[in-house]
Amino acid sequence: MHYGEDSLIEAQNISFSYNGNVALRNVTFSIGNEFMVIMGPNGSGKTTLVKIIMGLLKPHGGTIKVFGKSPEKVRDKIGYMPQKENIARHFPIRAIDVVLMGISSKKFIGKEEIKKARDALREVGLEHVWNKPFGRLSGGQQQRIMFARAIAKEPSLIIMDEPFNGVDLPSREKIMNALRRRMRAGTAVVAVLHNINPVLHYVNKVLLLNKEMIAFGKPNEVLTESILQKAYGGSVSVVVCEEGYWHPLIGDTHG
Repeated sequence: MHYGEDSLIEAQNISFSYNGNVALRNVTFSIGNEFMVIMGPNGSGKTTLVKIIMGLLKPHGGTIKVFGKSPEKVRDKIGYMPQKENIARHFPIRAIDVVLMGISSKKFIGKEEIKKARDALREVGLEHVWNKPFGRLSGGQQQRIMFARAIAKEPSLIIMDEPFNGVDLPSREKIMNALRRRMRAGTAVVAVLHNINPVLHYVNKVLLLNKEMIAFGKPNEVLTESILQKAYGGSVSVVVCEEGYWHPLIGDTHG
């Protein structure tokens, strides 16, 4: 089924609160087969919005459609890479078992599922560690395994929550190379990123949050000093690279 340019995700006036504390207020945006980055300071509602897109939380106000349906009905089309801090790294499980968890919840795993898992590991350059304990791999390798888990079922939408935190440069490049291949094949991507600069040249849309939507649009429309200041407070510098992209210089805190 073909979805229109702006209809893969349609969010209208999304609001959500935790015990009366506002996390999101009146957030509206739409994307097609694009790469969208969600940015904002600590506590701005980024992860809450991701959970709403995935159907793990239902908005208290507004509506959201993913592939034209309620998010919980299309989870099989979504691959998810969680924050590094939310992964149980010492659980006694092999690398390939972690990837298989992203393909099927069935007790019986057949040859087809194993092939998909090994193909995903090969795509991130880690097929050789398939039988090794996940907890004994390096941090960068673990992130690549989690990315392999996200792509193993050939999703139409990949969602990543701070995928590059604490990741070495070679691992980041492996993830980005695989991601670019997926995007060229028509896969949409939504990523929560503190530092957008390493991927900025591939991004189509930026959603800037601070509980409410500060701005949404193309990177050079959103990443201006005045708009970033509304979201982060203080002064945020922007450097324009040779290719004409606006790179924000934001502090090291994230969340």
